[in-house]
Amino acid sequence: MVVHRIVQVQAFSFEVAVKTFAMNQVLSGLNDLIRQRVTVVALFTLMPLMMQACASSSPVVPTGDAGRFTLHASAAGGNVAWARSHKAVMQSASDFCAQRGEVPSVVSESSKGVRALETHEAELTFECHPRF
Repeated sequence: MVVHRIVQVQAFSFEVAVKTFAMNQVLSGLNDLIRQRVTVVALFTLMPLMMQACASSSPVVPTGDAGRFTLHASAAGGNVAWARSHKAVMQSASDFCAQRGEVPSVVSESSKGVRALETHEAELTFECHPRF
């Protein structure tokens, strides 16, 4: 009888070990699935913030001085937003002059915003000149 009980206890212990192993496998799989879902949710949550990191520029406006134009751009987010706003005004001026078959010449440029989380702004006054 004692031997029979020992065998039953060992069989029970083996069954518990197998079920524990199976449960750990299931939990590990669930853990991996949760990590994947959290990553996807985080990406979709951060997407609007990443889109804010882009720069936008205003239309080109004549200044009133003959042949001079001005435009404004802003960029938010990050510590190099000033570079994105600068690039946006320079690209817009270049595109504007290229439509006329000319190249831009900077008259003046100013920028605002130096902190990482504030909107950075650039204002450019330029002229278009013939290509040489």
